[in-house]
Amino acid sequence: GVLDQLPCEVALVSYYAVGDELMAFVSQNGEMQVVRQLCRMSEVQGLLGRLNVQWGRFRVGPEFVGQHLPALTQSTQRLLGSLYEWVFAPLEPCLAGMEKVSIVPHGILHHLPFHALFDGQDYLLERFEIAYAPSATIFVLCQNRPPTPFTQTVVMGVSDPLIPAVGEEVAAVARHHPDAIIYTDEQATLDILQTQTAEIARLHLACHGSFRADNPMFSALKLYDGWFTAAQAIQLNLDGAFVTLSGCETGLSQILNGDEILGLTRAFLGAGASTLLVSLWLVQDNTTASLMSELYQNLQQHHPPAAALRHAQRTLKAAYPHPYYWAPFVLVGQRYVEHQN
Repeated sequence: GVLDQLPCEVALVSYYAVGDELMAFVSQNGEMQVVRQLCRMSEVQGLLGRLNVQWGRFRVGPEFVGQHLPALTQSTQRLLGSLYEWVFAPLEPCLAGMEKVSIVPHGILHHLPFHALFDGQDYLLERFEIAYAPSATIFVLCQNRPPTPFTQTVVMGVSDPLIPAVGEEVAAVARHHPDAIIYTDEQATLDILQTQTAEIARLHLACHGSFRADNPMFSALKLYDGWFTAAQAIQLNLDGAFVTLSGCETGLSQILNGDEILGLTRAFLGAGASTLLVSLWLVQDNTTASLMSELYQNLQQHHPPAAALRHAQRTLKAAYPHPYYWAPFVLVGQRYVEHQN
């Protein structure tokens, strides 16, 4: 079972809702504890809606944000504090002594940045190395995927007025992978993605994403000549690759009902990727470029993926303390096995 295959230093927290009641199963060292009646899912939904409003305020513009940053930080911390009290604080006794936690969310919890929950002193990022999985089965499947035998990195970027710093981000990734194959704008086509991404160690896609609640397999990424759907993504041959979907936009523009992020996530994991990096909301371009540069530098220094992301987020947080900037990215799947360079 899942318990037998869980690395001893990792705690697996699986959330589940029965009706409106949220409960959690905490597994570690071959044992499982059940924590009932954490809160009502409808309460979480209300808070998540208000959190999305907070993220939306950052779109008003830098001048507004500059003037109101302390107030914005306070209101966001209040919401992340309430969410912490409801969905995570009751599990803390089960996690004593554990630093590495993998979370299997349920429903709307897929849009909750657990690593940004606020315990009154600091964000969970400081105490835990948190990764995510769509399900316990997929978590185990990803941990058991052998490290990729390949070394090639492919980077694709398509900029538009909403994400103008894609070029900067692509350059940041390329700096840490001098041998990377780069496709930008008119070179970043559906055909290239489908034919040039076999036998690679890393795939970085910097472009818009669209999530389809009505049909998750039609969730798609916007390449230069069209939309690349989850249904097409599952046909790729990614064989243990580390995949980054950096420009995926979720959040305020469409309130999502919980599992459509799994359209693309499940598709890329189904295509053989061992680890996937996706964003929960669209953030400022320049901070994303900084985060990616730091992340890839950490990976080049042989930090495992989950540790590399946490390190990059803590570095960005020192310069940009509001979670809007440092918290949107989550690591799904394999968290430890080092990828070859």
